[in-house]
Amino acid sequence: MGLRELKKKQTRKAISNMATQLFIERGYNNVTTAEIAERAQVSVPTLFNYFPTKESLVFDEDKEMEQDLLNAVLNRQRGQSITDALLEMGLASIESISREQRKQYATFMKLIESTPELSLYSKQMWMRHEKALAQLIKKESKKKMAPIEAEAVAHFVLDSFYRAMGEKNPTTALKSLFKILKEGMKI
Repeated sequence: MGLRELKKKQTRKAISNMATQLFIERGYNNVTTAEIAERAQVSVPTLFNYFPTKESLVFDEDKEMEQDLLNAVLNRQRGQSITDALLEMGLASIESISREQRKQYATFMKLIESTPELSLYSKQMWMRHEKALAQLIKKESKKKMAPIEAEAVAHFVLDSFYRAMGEKNPTTALKSLFKILKEGMKI
């Protein structure tokens, strides 16, 4: 990554962090994009060059998250199952989150769940990720899968990531959920 791209990435992250903090402190609808642009010392059109919508300010890692999911499947070790590769990616992601970030997660999720615009955006983002992951699972699976089967697996994987992050011990929770996926649910 060149210096210019790095600078843009850092600026984008700084704007998103600042906007998210303002939304948490004052409420999503009480903060304007003009105010965010002013605090970030950029024009409103420049702000929208970085983020196409106000909602996207909160989800600055949207594209990276989707690419990480796809890369986990595409770049898995020879002989490694898709499920194991996704679990490994999820565990690595959990490990990379600091204790402080984990504490902030509940506050972040409260913002999303209590703001209809952010909740809708979040669901649409997850559906995009789910669709992309399902298509790749279907393509890469050794077993012939119907689209609905691949979609169900992708949905379970993403839901497992979400649920695990809300638990006291996300690593144990994620392993437990993936065990259900790998071994099946025997009720």
